[in-house]
Amino acid sequence: MILLYWLIGFLLYQIIYGASTWQLYKNAGRKAWEAFIPFYNIWIGLDLIKRPKWWIILFYTPIVAPIMWWVYWVDFGRSFGKRTWTDSILMIVTVGLYSFYLNYVEKPHYEGPEERQGTFIAALIFAVILATLVHTWFIQPMVVPTGSMENTIKIGDALFVDKVSYGVRVPFTPIGIPFSEFINRNAYVDKARLPYMRLPGWSKLKSNDIVVFSYPADSIFDAIDRKDAYVKRLVGMPGDSIQYKQGELYVNGKLFVPKKDALVQHRYEVVSKTMFSPELLYRDYGLIQGDYVLKGKMGENFVYVFFALTEEMFQQFKASQNVTEIKRIITPEDQKEFGPNIDNSFPMNKNWNQDNYGSYYVPKEGDVIKLNSSNIELYKKMISNYEGNTLKVDGDKIFINGKETNEYTIQQDYFFMSGDNRNQSLDSRFFGPVPENHIIGRPILVWANMNGMFEPAPKKFIWERFMTSINNDNPNKKSYGFYVLAALVIFFVWDYFRIKKKKQKENK
Repeated sequence: MILLYWLIGFLLYQIIYGASTWQLYKNAGRKAWEAFIPFYNIWIGLDLIKRPKWWIILFYTPIVAPIMWWVYWVDFGRSFGKRTWTDSILMIVTVGLYSFYLNYVEKPHYEGPEERQGTFIAALIFAVILATLVHTWFIQPMVVPTGSMENTIKIGDALFVDKVSYGVRVPFTPIGIPFSEFINRNAYVDKARLPYMRLPGWSKLKSNDIVVFSYPADSIFDAIDRKDAYVKRLVGMPGDSIQYKQGELYVNGKLFVPKKDALVQHRYEVVSKTMFSPELLYRDYGLIQGDYVLKGKMGENFVYVFFALTEEMFQQFKASQNVTEIKRIITPEDQKEFGPNIDNSFPMNKNWNQDNYGSYYVPKEGDVIKLNSSNIELYKKMISNYEGNTLKVDGDKIFINGKETNEYTIQQDYFFMSGDNRNQSLDSRFFGPVPENHIIGRPILVWANMNGMFEPAPKKFIWERFMTSINNDNPNKKSYGFYVLAALVIFFVWDYFRIKKKKQKENK
């Protein structure tokens, strides 16, 4: 139905385009009917304004299209002598409808495009278009603001997210301001939505991948591509059974083994003879105040709770002469206790918690689920929120799209996500499995770390994390920052002498 609306809108626009330009096409020596033929009319229009024919692809590319149409209409008017700032502004504000006035009132002669010179505005528009294409269809930058993947991915890590290998997800909201997620995520046309579509990729999601996805439980934005981007580890594939037992994760009954570069963390209670020095904790472990709390005293000893320690940290604390006791904090079974600062879990009707969860079956596309009043809580979000059906539960009766039923066929695959920081991660244990249409891509590179922007850490930048690869099963991370810097210096020196040489030739 959505695609039908888009088809109707497309045909209406072709009629409007033809009605507003046919006389101008005749003035340019073309046939009037050429202004009404979809795609061909734009092909001819690009010839009139002397722009590359391949631009026609950009006119129908989500997010980029509005910018390209503004450029087109300004150039179109200029080709008929309308070259003042007033004419350009009128073309932009009316989104090309100013051409109606030109077509029926002024009927200007075709003059051809003016001689184009490089300007700051032209360069800026080109940069925005190029950046938007890369951001939307290839590589998306994001900065990690929380510690749910510590220390595998650190707070302040600036990531490049590969959107191509899994298959690029076509934007659901194709008409909007580029990069509006960084400025104002409301800057889009909500009524002009597309259905879920994904271009073919060359690899599939695999267990143990680190994945970036749209946060399913975002209560502010309904459009999927406008929701917050989250990054977690994929631990449960469609059809898997997930269970946390005493803080350990099991998939299909087997202990889950993360990749070698994963640094899984847990909560610990540490009893020390002396108070810990915040400076030493940061120097030796990278821990800041907020990563731990002084719980109280036990006789002469001090009792701390550390919210996220790796196995290596645990062994170092254990070996310390000042530490008299260290033990994992595990929430008992059947105790509904969750964090961080969250008092609900998925599903709401189970007494599961972060350390003792499940067993939970991850649905896959094509599964036929038997529904009843005791298990409907597991599938409510999938049926209504993620797959677009109306759901009503009346006692023991279940109605989907107004029809009483006791079964439902799952329409897409789902994935169970978990943070490596097991006790400080808002993940599938809270909001349930992630639908396939929420998947964005996978992070491939930490290009910078801006630690001080998100936490009160002494180090504002962690330089050794600049230009390091992640999610590659290699625990020995190497920074390629020096090589990147050297390459940039070489490029700018080459470009300087190239321009200098060009100017010398022109002056001869």
